[in-house]
Amino acid sequence: MRKIITAFIVLLLFCNCKEDDLAQNSCVSQQLPNYGFDTGANINLNFPAYSDLQFAGNTIFVNGYGVRGIYLYNTGGGIVAFEASDPAHAPSSCSTMTLSGIELSCECGDGNKYQLLTGQQTAGNTGNCLRAYRVERSDNIVRVYN
Repeated sequence: MRKIITAFIVLLLFCNCKEDDLAQNSCVSQQLPNYGFDTGANINLNFPAYSDLQFAGNTIFVNGYGVRGIYLYNTGGGIVAFEASDPAHAPSSCSTMTLSGIELSCECGDGNKYQLLTGQQTAGNTGNCLRAYRVERSDNIVRVYN
């Protein structure tokens, strides 16, 4: 009976993992700490600081969440959120990436670049991808959480 209960619990744990979590775990470096956060109703698209996100192709940086901040990008089909710290480095002053078009670039001198649409690496050879965060939108409120 114990084996059945143990097998059932293990099965529930595996079923509870989402497919996107499994994909993220295979490419996000373990060098990044996994801080839990929730923006709640703080990102309101009616506020001037966030109003650019109402339009496809626009990106904003929000400090104070995640490891070194988060980048939010309107894909046209929704808003995606990615960690601002390069997953190939332990968090440091140079690991906070800068935005150029729809790419994030690492400033640590290794040439790592990542695409904001998918989070995949476009330059460098670490095989990492950006840490994605969950996004929910309700009217003009964008909630980002981990």
